[in-house]
Amino acid sequence: MAVNKNNGLAYDLSLFEPEPVSKPAEEVEAVKVKNRGKVIRLEKEEFERSQRRKRNPVVILSVSMLTIIVAAVFSLIVYNNVMINELSEKIIEANGVIENQENLEAQYQLKIDRKLTDQKVQEYAEQKLGMVQANSAQKQFVSLTDGDKGEVIRGDEKQSFLDNLARVFHL
Repeated sequence: MAVNKNNGLAYDLSLFEPEPVSKPAEEVEAVKVKNRGKVIRLEKEEFERSQRRKRNPVVILSVSMLTIIVAAVFSLIVYNNVMINELSEKIIEANGVIENQENLEAQYQLKIDRKLTDQKVQEYAEQKLGMVQANSAQKQFVSLTDGDKGEVIRGDEKQSFLDNLARVFHL
């Protein structure tokens, strides 16, 4: 036995020593009777009730809300991807239709150009509309005086940010 220096109480270290293999039946019964007071006997229902997890309504609500939010975000991502794919397909179809229409326009323009040659237009103007070509006596030339000049005030040049800033502050 060891003695504690602080309060003079002793510890029974023999409890930690290995027990001999064969014990008399009386000692075994004495240990069982001694330990019987420390054992708590519970009904099966009480045991199951004590083993169940305690459910906190705040935690349940917060986990449920988090699950709903994650599911909603995931659903929106999937929905947006589906919509983007459908709209991309529609754009591709519309571009195909536009290309076909442009090809038809070019074909029709070629047909029109073949049918309306300069000679046919001149014949139509002379026969149906009674028009004639202008001769040199009907042409009149206009001359400008030497004093008239055209001057470009501002060109199409791009101005930088510093030029715009200087113009704002009149520098």
